[in-house]
Amino acid sequence: MNKNKINPSILVAMNDTQFSLEFELNATEIRRLNKMYFKNLWEERIRIFASIFLIAAIFLNFFSLEKDGDYIIWIIKNLVLVIIFLLFQYSVVSTICGLIFQLIKKLQKFDLFIKKYKFNFTNSFIYVQSPVGEITHKWSQIEKAILTKDFFFLYVKERNGYIISISNKGDKRRNMNELIAFVEQKVTHITKVC
Repeated sequence: MNKNKINPSILVAMNDTQFSLEFELNATEIRRLNKMYFKNLWEERIRIFASIFLIAAIFLNFFSLEKDGDYIIWIIKNLVLVIIFLLFQYSVVSTICGLIFQLIKKLQKFDLFIKKYKFNFTNSFIYVQSPVGEITHKWSQIEKAILTKDFFFLYVKERNGYIISISNKGDKRRNMNELIAFVEQKVTHITKVC
């Protein structure tokens, strides 16, 4: 008998067409995701919404001009509006995001809310799902993988430099060996830190 037999579950992980894993997240992973991923996502959304509001205000202000209106005064008013917008944008966005994530922190006490946070791994993509948004990464975006005693980290090469941290302790429902085998075989070398 061959002592080096490969575990059948690892063979499934190596077969690209059938690889699919789903992990529900624990409270620590949820806090990290909200801080790293979704706070930035919501800040960008609020900035875009505020910018659209600013452009709409300038556009409506243009149509309120009289035919003989003074364009210099209109330009100065809008310039002041843009400067005020730029000065207060950061604090307003931070305040709104802070309120949203305080509400989310309170909602995390409910199991129904927590169960909506999931990692889905397929042969092509990593899906990070939550009630506050969804982010998708291709496996080709993974720059580095590090396995420690308690966590498995996937470093995503993007402008924000996201880190997907997956707890590998305590949850027996997670098939971490299958995920690790897939990453090692198909994505990148895993650095093991003891």
